[in-house]
Amino acid sequence: MESEHKFMLNDILRKKRKSKMRKPEYPVFLTYGPIHVFPLGWIKRWKEDIICICQRLRYGYCYRDAWAIDQWFLVIIPNMLNDLRINGHGYPGSFTGTEEENVRKWNRILEHMEFLFREANEETCHRKNPYEEAHDQAREAFTRKYGMFGEKLKTEEEKEQEKDKGYYCVHTMSDVPEYKEILDQWFAAEKELAAYRDRCMKEGMKLFTRYLWDLWD
Repeated sequence: MESEHKFMLNDILRKKRKSKMRKPEYPVFLTYGPIHVFPLGWIKRWKEDIICICQRLRYGYCYRDAWAIDQWFLVIIPNMLNDLRINGHGYPGSFTGTEEENVRKWNRILEHMEFLFREANEETCHRKNPYEEAHDQAREAFTRKYGMFGEKLKTEEEKEQEKDKGYYCVHTMSDVPEYKEILDQWFAAEKELAAYRDRCMKEGMKLFTRYLWDLWD
């Protein structure tokens, strides 16, 4: 948006403000990690939580966010684009249509950009692996039958090598012919999903780069 930034004075703004959605969260607190038995462990964790809260208040991010900048981006940026679309008052000054046309065009761009980034995120992507459930069931069956790391598949030679050389031999579902078909199907679907999410990310970044200087209100 440039100096000729125009403001919306019509019903479109009021209508879109009524739109609500539950946005994905990116909490400052760890959602994983060990369950502390002793009070000292919890105190240390709370101390780090407070440090992260202060860093977010001061810098807009904390050191935990830097652990996965890609995931932070794919959660926070779509949420911000959603807020800008719902609560924004204008559109890029380079648009040449009527005010209503420009507002609708800008809304479509912001909505599409948000959609692409959410699709690039494995957690919010609408496409799922159709073999996920069958793969999980096969993995559970493998674990019951052979152990989590395929301990029951170990040969006597492998057991001896573990004792002599000090390493641990691991067997997976790929070592058992009965699970090969579902494993191949699952991996092929995962590969397609990864390629789709990557395309969404790249298309979203093209729009993000093109309209970066217009992402303000």
